[in-house]
Amino acid sequence: MQILEGFAASQAAIQQANARRAFSASPQLEANVRDICESIKEHGDEALLGFSQKFDCPDLKFEDLRVDEAEIEAAWHSLSADAQKALERAAKNIEAFHEAQKPRDFFFQSEAGAFLGNRFTPIERVGLYAPNGRAAYPSTVLMLAIPAKVAGVKSVVLATPASKDGKAHPVILAAAYLAGIREIYLMGGAAAMAAFAYGTATVPKVDKVVGPGSIYMTLAKKYLFGTVGIDGLYGPSEVAVVADATPDPARLAPQLAADLLAQAEHGGDSFVVFISPSQALCSAVLKELAAQANASPRAKLALETLKSSLVCQVESMEKACELCDGIAAEHVEIWSRDALSWSAKIPNAGAIFLNCPVPLGDYIIGPSHTLPTNATARFASGVGVDTFLKRTSLISAPKATIAALAQDLETIALLEELPGHAAAVKRAASSLF
Repeated sequence: MQILEGFAASQAAIQQANARRAFSASPQLEANVRDICESIKEHGDEALLGFSQKFDCPDLKFEDLRVDEAEIEAAWHSLSADAQKALERAAKNIEAFHEAQKPRDFFFQSEAGAFLGNRFTPIERVGLYAPNGRAAYPSTVLMLAIPAKVAGVKSVVLATPASKDGKAHPVILAAAYLAGIREIYLMGGAAAMAAFAYGTATVPKVDKVVGPGSIYMTLAKKYLFGTVGIDGLYGPSEVAVVADATPDPARLAPQLAADLLAQAEHGGDSFVVFISPSQALCSAVLKELAAQANASPRAKLALETLKSSLVCQVESMEKACELCDGIAAEHVEIWSRDALSWSAKIPNAGAIFLNCPVPLGDYIIGPSHTLPTNATARFASGVGVDTFLKRTSLISAPKATIAALAQDLETIALLEELPGHAAAVKRAASSLF
């Protein structure tokens, strides 16, 4: 890992890292994705099956594109009792958190006498995506589907790539069954996004696509935005761990190293940073990282990540939080007796964990783990109930209110050279209603 001393050197390194993290792709890759999307648009199921055979399972048949409901149910019953119990507990926690997150409609009368308000309504049909590549992620199914259900989405459907045997991964099907999803398609990457966006004879189109995936899938979301809604453009996993001085670095360092490795084991494109004002703690964490990484079953991936990771020793916790805020990381951990207070200094973060490790959020504690990456936490939020809702404004004004506002409105309209706007309001002041 690269070791940096002082805020200035650390900030310069973080800025360089942020530039590398920025979402980008080669023109050729974007052209390939565009061609896949346009092929799905023009040829529908024929193209969808062709891409599924090319990228996922060569022997996939047309009748395999939609997963049979009996197979979905059977996948759930094939799980061990312990696995069912764990997923059920996770689902219960995720539902409880997102029930509390639901926004409320509001209405009020303005000072000018107008009736104003907001009404939240669910999106009609949403397509979720569950990757099935280096690993399968039943947790992602729950983290996407349950907020959608809480929001009231009527039709929640799932896409997941076929395995080499032409079947969906059973743990993905099991999680989908638990979440109440019965409409599942074996399709992946850019082709899946295009099928959801344009629709095919087999796959009815959706209003929004949600979930993480490969660079092909992410670029397809970017290309299709406008034809279909998207939640965000997600990249590799990230964590920034901040810890203040402790009287016993040797006791805390093993936990901090384990938390850094939990993200590093995703692969070499992950982004891992440790920040502390304590030289002793930085040294202890480095020592622990070396020992734990070499002993990890995923040592190769973890060590690849750690080559480009950073350890930043800064002058104070104030500087540590300032540096962390500039990262705008997907995950932030703060280890301090004053962790909650310090968290207020880091507004740019997807999720902040106070004296606890990120995997709690990845799997079971409640909030969705689909979070903004690539420094987009500066302006974006993770998946939540609001991801699946539309906000509609309600406006009503009596004649007297319209008349009272008409002159100022006309002044603004004429500044914009739109006299018709002013004329419409003048007429409304003497309308029948």
